[in-house]
Amino acid sequence: MQTPDSQNGYRTQAQNLAGASATRMCTTFGQNILRLFGTRFGTRCAPAAALALALAQASVPATAMTAGKAPLADKGAYAELAVRRGAVADDAGKLRGGELVPVASMTLPATHTVGDALFKYEGPGWESELVAYRLYFDHRAAIDVFGKTRSQLVLPQVGVDGSDYHTLADWGMDVLKVGNSLGLGGIGAWSDSGLTGVNTFDGASLQIHNEPDASGVDLQYSGWQTPEGARDLTMQLRIAPGSRLTHVRATVDQPLPGWATGIVRHGLQPLTYRPADSEWGYLATWGMQSLADDQLGMAIFFRNADLAEIRDDANNHLVQLKGAAQVEYYFAGVWRAEGIDSEQDFISYLQQQVSRLNQSPSEHAE
Repeated sequence: MQTPDSQNGYRTQAQNLAGASATRMCTTFGQNILRLFGTRFGTRCAPAAALALALAQASVPATAMTAGKAPLADKGAYAELAVRRGAVADDAGKLRGGELVPVASMTLPATHTVGDALFKYEGPGWESELVAYRLYFDHRAAIDVFGKTRSQLVLPQVGVDGSDYHTLADWGMDVLKVGNSLGLGGIGAWSDSGLTGVNTFDGASLQIHNEPDASGVDLQYSGWQTPEGARDLTMQLRIAPGSRLTHVRATVDQPLPGWATGIVRHGLQPLTYRPADSEWGYLATWGMQSLADDQLGMAIFFRNADLAEIRDDANNHLVQLKGAAQVEYYFAGVWRAEGIDSEQDFISYLQQQVSRLNQSPSEHAE
């Protein structure tokens, strides 16, 4: 890892560039961006300036992420975002070459497009030794699942150049087809016009969180467009060692009339549990829905007092939550887990999580 002094030195150079006048940036920026970042984003000043402003807010360690070099741990939790540095954009806008470098924070560049290879596996990832998740850091804002073949931390090796996380590797693979859905546990607003995902916003930023008790991501979306007007949204995503559950806390600056989260629809009958004598309930699916053509279980855990309705739209099984300025829920993915081989096994696992959440939700169940 990089020393604090070298990390701060790199960031100071980027901030000095970002703070230059617009005239100076447009006349000298092409040379400076190549010198500092080794990156070319076309011939106009604006896209390159946007990238520099984003990188000026990113804490960028010096160690690149390459296949086979990242140590793996058997237990714990970990989160990351890796950004491509030293690359050249081709005519289609895709970054070629360079290296993937982990950062502590990032502002989404206005020039970023889906498929441009700026981020390792398209956004931040977080994991325990049991499962890993990623969020698309773009206009989709959906959440995907990395299934694991054995208990260990794997994200430093996932998505590095020369690998393909859509095919089965020693560690596992991307097991969920997200499509146009929320994926698993993505957030949206609910109104009379239906679901509005976090698809249109003025800007976005994130910070990576790694502490002994939990790892995850903090996200901020400014000017999120909802049917009730623009909202500033913050999301906190956390996973604890030894748990499959991600804890989600989402907050807006002005209350929404309704919220929604959910699970992508893959033609399965959903499982629901919301008894009057339980603080927590769930919506779940189990069956042949993984990209490995085998069983995958997914679940959303919610407080029954917060539930407005369980319903479907074209792409999602939805948990509709009551209007408020803040919502809280958990989600979990289960793939090739020891002792969970059938729908009944999966239901037993879900009931165990509900019992533990009823006792102490801050412990992240499991």
